[in-house]
Amino acid sequence: MASSRSLLGLLSLVLLAGCGSTAPPSPTSIGYAGWPPGTRFELIPVPVSTELTVGENRLLVNLLNAQNESQASPDRAVELRLYDLEASANDPALTVPATYMSTVEGLPGLYRAQVEFGRPGAWGLEVLTAEPEGGQRTGRMVFAVREFTRTPAIGAEAPASETPTATTPDEIAAISTDDDPDPAFYTTSVADALAADEAFVLVFATPAFCRTVTCGPALDIVKDVMTDFEGRLTPIHVEPYQLNEVDGHLQPVLSSDNLPIPVPSVTEWGLPTEPYIIVVDREGRLTAKFEGIAAPEELEAAFAEVAG
Repeated sequence: MASSRSLLGLLSLVLLAGCGSTAPPSPTSIGYAGWPPGTRFELIPVPVSTELTVGENRLLVNLLNAQNESQASPDRAVELRLYDLEASANDPALTVPATYMSTVEGLPGLYRAQVEFGRPGAWGLEVLTAEPEGGQRTGRMVFAVREFTRTPAIGAEAPASETPTATTPDEIAAISTDDDPDPAFYTTSVADALAADEAFVLVFATPAFCRTVTCGPALDIVKDVMTDFEGRLTPIHVEPYQLNEVDGHLQPVLSSDNLPIPVPSVTEWGLPTEPYIIVVDREGRLTAKFEGIAAPEELEAAFAEVAG
């Protein structure tokens, strides 16, 4: 069975090299009565989202037991309680049900919920499960909330990035590692969509070189959902890393530290992870963003909000 570290390596959304954003100090070294690290729990909730900031957030959570085995299951109902630990370590600031979400075949699922953080600093996450066989289990985790988002905030203007475009199969193969690319995803750049006042969905994902193995599935879900929005919403796929063709195959350009180098648009959008899905309306403002894989119903609702 995989360790918690290897599970996180697969399911947590890994920092892109070169984004230049520094994580806040870990709050886990601060003591709060009844909270880790001083207290052990039967379950370990692990926030998978890397960008948790003041305001509305899409929170993704994995559940581990003491043996580092994922406990996420569609048969296990979960309630999340969020504590502003600076205000109270005993009374939750909000309580929300979590929805189970499958990820990649053969890998653990996750729980997702929309939550709102009132201020930055140390927050506590408590999970309560309703077990399939009856009874309840609980677990706690302390994590940090940032003051500001790294990516453009909801309602902010989208950066006018000059993302690559292509029309022929050979041209698409030179800018995409998708093994079954949809040509519609490569006809328009972000800058062109903004200039034309087009609503669009932007997918930063690299199916061939994804560190979390979720890029290909995330892109496939977007392609599937887009079939209901053809002609109403412009799709754009961007590979987040610089690529070169070597012996007829695309390969990432590596830094001196042997890490893939982000393309300019990754820096312009402040992306901390890959994959990332962003929805922009006809006024050029963000209306939704999804860190990592997203459920079809989440995308359908976000697309319908801006589609013509």
